Amino acid sequence: MIDIHCHILPGIDDGAKDLYESLEMARIAERDGIKTIINTSHYHPDFEYVVGDKLLEELNNFNNKLKENNINVNVLIGNELYYSEDLLEYMDKKEFFTLNNSKYILIEFSPTRFPENLCDIVYEIKIRGYIPILAHVERYSEVNTNLINKAIDEGGLIQVNASSVLGKGPSQCNKVCEALLKHNMVHFVGSDAHGSNRRRPLIKDAHEYVYKKYGESRAKMLFLDNPDSIINNKDIVLSKDCTEVITKKSFLSKLFKR
Repeated sequence: MIDIHCHILPGIDDGAKDLYESLEMARIAERDGIKTIINTSHYHPDFEYVVGDKLLEELNNFNNKLKENNINVNVLIGNELYYSEDLLEYMDKKEFFTLNNSKYILIEFSPTRFPENLCDIVYEIKIRGYIPILAHVERYSEVNTNLINKAIDEGGLIQVNASSVLGKGPSQCNKVCEALLKHNMVHFVGSDAHGSNRRRPLIKDAHEYVYKKYGESRAKMLFLDNPDSIINNKDIVLSKDCTEVITKKSFLSKLFKR
């Protein structure tokens, strides 16, 4: 399997604090069936995280450490971009990494203010040649069902965390995640792992849950096919077989607390 959202590089952001923890995270991932991880170190305008060539150097050094320790996991370059009003300017400067240097970018928002102009943001990102993947959308308390649905129609893609799939977190996150899965509005499940003890890189249980409840093809799409399309910079064909038309009065809208 492939994990497209992970903070595994040591001492880069609020993820792994040192090399020992990074190696432990990689061992956990390997045992869980993850062979490829896209590192998604935070890219935030207000924090001095490691970026650019230095980040790429750290990634290459870490992959060498994985080989030295006989850990069969390959880590690829990427960033998780924090949305701000200046983000589009940062994007034009190309100071960040897309996911494995593809056209796909991972973007997160303020935990308390999910933007009402989400579709405009998706549009602006797309006209710059990128495809936005909206990270852990189930965590945003102010998220709006109609915006998510329209954002997908606009060309945005949706990622949820494995912990939310499994209900290991706030109950609201699990409810929203379940509703999104039911309505076929999820395109990726990532670990969003930050350490070897807290927020670990666990994917296997989430895969088994989706496999049992939604079938083999859905599990394969979320954990392998769509992530593989990112790695190889291929288009992702979106399925239109939602179980019902989402309206302002729908059950899903209530879950999103309009």
